[in-house]
Amino acid sequence: MGEIKVEPSVITREFDAPRQLVFDAWTQVKHLNNWMFPMPGCTCEYVNAEIKDGGTSLHKITMQNGHEMWLFTQYEEVNSPEKLVFLQYMSNENGDILPSPHMPNWPKHMLATLLFEEISENKTKITFYWEPRNPTPEEVEAFESTRADHGKGWGAGMEQLHNYLSSL
Repeated sequence: MGEIKVEPSVITREFDAPRQLVFDAWTQVKHLNNWMFPMPGCTCEYVNAEIKDGGTSLHKITMQNGHEMWLFTQYEEVNSPEKLVFLQYMSNENGDILPSPHMPNWPKHMLATLLFEEISENKTKITFYWEPRNPTPEEVEAFESTRADHGKGWGAGMEQLHNYLSSL
């Protein structure tokens, strides 16, 4: 049985900032704490971060209503300022990976690949690919059933990044 091929979800976004700064915003805690959340009013706190090839990070997003969400990230490729590849998981405060509470068949391994392209000295384009790695047929079904909404989560994050970069 061969690997199931899934078309990744793709988000592209341009930022009025130099490529190195945009890359750093994805890979340095001093930046990440200021934007890595879905909407204004949330907070983000990295409790540990070793953002390099083979490294991991653990961070907490606190929603406006006080609800906390923990995310564990495994970094596969950190190639400044061109490319970032990571797997991100729902977790607890210890970094133990948990299944998605909202979708039982959500893919266990979600791979994010970001390409940072310099358009000009102060303009950077990110192409963000998001796809399940080695999914089961049930996981593919869950991923596809939410495809129309994929831009909302990461797209909202990109909006927070845009707002943050504009404030610098």
